[in-house]
Amino acid sequence: MTAIAPTPGRAFSIKRLRSLSLVVLVGGLTLYTLVMFTLVQHLSERFGPQVRADLEWRALRGAEALAVTTDVGLVVSDPTIVTDAFGAYATAGDVQAIVALDATGKVVAQHGTAPEIARLFAGPPRVATPGPGYLVSWAPAVIEGTTVGKVAVVVSTQRLIDGEALLVSVERTTVIAGALGLLLGVLVILVFTRAVGLRDSQLHDYAHNLEAKVEARTAELDARNRGMQLVLDSVAQGFITIDLDGTMAAERSAIVERWFGAVPPGTRFGELIRAHDDGYALWFGLGLDSLRGDFLPLALCLDQMPPRFTVGDRTFQVSYSPIGDAEPVRELLLVVSDVTTQVAREREQREQRELVAMFQRITSDRGGFEEFLTEASSLVDTLAAPTDLVTEKRAVHTLKGNCAIYGLETFAEVCHGIESALEDSGEPVSEAQRQSLLTSWRSLVARIGKLLGAPRREMIEVEPPELVELIARTTHGAPPREVAAVLTSWMHEPIARYFERLGTHAQGLARRLGKGELSVAIGDTGKIRIDAARWAPFWAAMVHAVRNAVDHGVEPSDVRIAAGKPAQGRLALGAERSPGRLAITIADDGGGIDWTAVRAKAVRLGLPAGTQDALVAALFADGVSTRDEATELSGRGVGLAALREVVVSLGGTIDVVSRTGGGTRFVSTFPFTDPELLAPGAHHSTTEAGR
Repeated sequence: MTAIAPTPGRAFSIKRLRSLSLVVLVGGLTLYTLVMFTLVQHLSERFGPQVRADLEWRALRGAEALAVTTDVGLVVSDPTIVTDAFGAYATAGDVQAIVALDATGKVVAQHGTAPEIARLFAGPPRVATPGPGYLVSWAPAVIEGTTVGKVAVVVSTQRLIDGEALLVSVERTTVIAGALGLLLGVLVILVFTRAVGLRDSQLHDYAHNLEAKVEARTAELDARNRGMQLVLDSVAQGFITIDLDGTMAAERSAIVERWFGAVPPGTRFGELIRAHDDGYALWFGLGLDSLRGDFLPLALCLDQMPPRFTVGDRTFQVSYSPIGDAEPVRELLLVVSDVTTQVAREREQREQRELVAMFQRITSDRGGFEEFLTEASSLVDTLAAPTDLVTEKRAVHTLKGNCAIYGLETFAEVCHGIESALEDSGEPVSEAQRQSLLTSWRSLVARIGKLLGAPRREMIEVEPPELVELIARTTHGAPPREVAAVLTSWMHEPIARYFERLGTHAQGLARRLGKGELSVAIGDTGKIRIDAARWAPFWAAMVHAVRNAVDHGVEPSDVRIAAGKPAQGRLALGAERSPGRLAITIADDGGGIDWTAVRAKAVRLGLPAGTQDALVAALFADGVSTRDEATELSGRGVGLAALREVVVSLGGTIDVVSRTGGGTRFVSTFPFTDPELLAPGAHHSTTEAGR
């Protein structure tokens, strides 16, 4: 068979076809390789730092947590107690070793194989120090300011090393496959164009060969995709690509379906989660609306996306990253992590802090703690059955404030959530909210019961000067009626004790709000004592006045200095008694009440606001606050209304005096009969703060 020589026109066409084919091939393979390499790099940049951060967090938090749980065992150098305190950390997958030393540097207990002791504690405390194949962190165990030992946690970095090695392998495979594909494509084109130049009769055979080559190329691409899918199938996080409608791409981590079940094509991520967490789905949809609208900065939109959702008893955290540099963004990469264990650890640590706070309160002021518990239980009983919205708001607000005083953060957060829901809905407490509150309270009371133990013996607390004075009166022939009156007054609680509790709470609150150290002045309360049971509701409601004074009244240090005031704010608590009368005062030296804001709120609520007396009355009305935005502490317009209600229920009145820039003073006046004042020759006391 004679070969057919190509004509000049055909040779030109074949040359153009060859050049065009080469350009398309090189461009396509280069683009594909770059995309694959960029995607692998994108995964690598997120995988490594997140795993390292997780390991560092485990070492740091493990050392801090175990330093708290092993402190008692370290004090007595008991290996069994310390080993038991290791708890779940001893079985954690990445924890390589745990070493606990007592105050003398002696090893009390050890779990796993650890490096040399000197290397474990060579670095500074509470810092993750790297070592060959591990991270180590240690923390001191401290009880009441005394270091009783230290605990080191060694975390293996093998998981990070293996993951990084796998990603490097995938990168190399991608580059090599791209180069081989390019070379193979060039050879195919050369053979193809040469065959075209031979004879038309060979086109059928060539087409057959070309089809085989395409199949081989498809197989190679499938192999590369399988390599990428292998990475997605191996990671413990959910990598999901979505468009701005929330539709999920087909390529995603295999763990997504293990978490949430089968995902049909075209499923929207918000709809997938809606069946488990409707609140998350709502905010997720609003976030996508903001992104589609393109009227807010991208970073702000992503910050407003909801960070967590729950599926059954598991908690997941989501991070959001735009794909590509184009503006506006068209796709997002969602990285979903199961943080159930982390949330449980945080809850356990918070409960541990609460137990410590309760223990400190019980040991320092058991009587006050039991009074708080009784009054709080009474408020919970009020909420146990449906009632009107105003009563429920006041009870929840008071309950939240008093729990915060005693460090019961978990239950205070439950109250805050219910309070926010009441404010948003304008409806009374729902049955679900009621059961949540009651369940949380029963759990808290059970924990408190273990700390309180057996009921304390009834005791009467008397300060030495009071006892000395009574002895002197008796020695000088005081009549029995006078002695009996003094003894009767001792059955009541010293009012100074209540002021001390409120003062401690005010100082802690000032530090929490960033207002520095607060000076608390408690006036000379003399021998004033009150019936604890009768006055319990008043002291529970007084928390609102203290919080208002610190949050609304006392200014930050820089504002005070600019106004010519001392940097340190001041709160004065005092009492003044006279026959038939008791006045209790709380005063701050802050900026005073914003009466203009009170007038605006009163007008908005339809309350009288034409006179100063009307403004004072409005200040104690439900829903009136000088704050435009409610916070976890105040701004609901409920606290002062609850205080006034309690004062009135005790037969008293409450007055307020405030001067712009000069502070605010609340004075609650009650009818009062002190047994000691009934005795002949008894004297009443006054306080500077009470005048």
